[in-house]
Amino acid sequence: MNNKSLFKNIFLAITAVCIFAAAAGACMFNPSKKTLRNYLKEHSLVVVKDGKTNFYEGRGIKPLVNYLKNDNFKDAYVADKKIGKASALLIVYGQAKKVYTPMISKPAVKVFEDNNVKYSADEVVENIKNNTGTDLCPMEKKVQNINDPKEAYELFSTILK
Repeated sequence: MNNKSLFKNIFLAITAVCIFAAAAGACMFNPSKKTLRNYLKEHSLVVVKDGKTNFYEGRGIKPLVNYLKNDNFKDAYVADKKIGKASALLIVYGQAKKVYTPMISKPAVKVFEDNNVKYSADEVVENIKNNTGTDLCPMEKKVQNINDPKEAYELFSTILK
């Protein structure tokens, strides 16, 4: 085998490894909806970041606020059980790359679209309701007139400790 053939074979091998590695990385970053749905049966928040999947517990937006006190969602894939406007503002504040939820409200969709955040949802509802289903969720009421993600984070980080 001459040097030209040897270099060509090495180049092709390196190219194949790079393509495989890139594809594998993309798969790790984009868990399937089925996988995320299963995770959300047991956990309230799932964050896939830097090749790691982390799970968080808690009601409402508290897991989001607690996470953001220590880290951000930059380049992460975030999955949450329900996403209303309050959650969407926090996710945008944390700079998530992609979002999945079984249920999203129309105001949350607007937040994601206005901030160019890719999202996927199984169901779109008018609004997120309170636990009894009789009124708007209290956290949603607090952000009805807020459109700035930073303002929403500052509000919730002081009330939810």
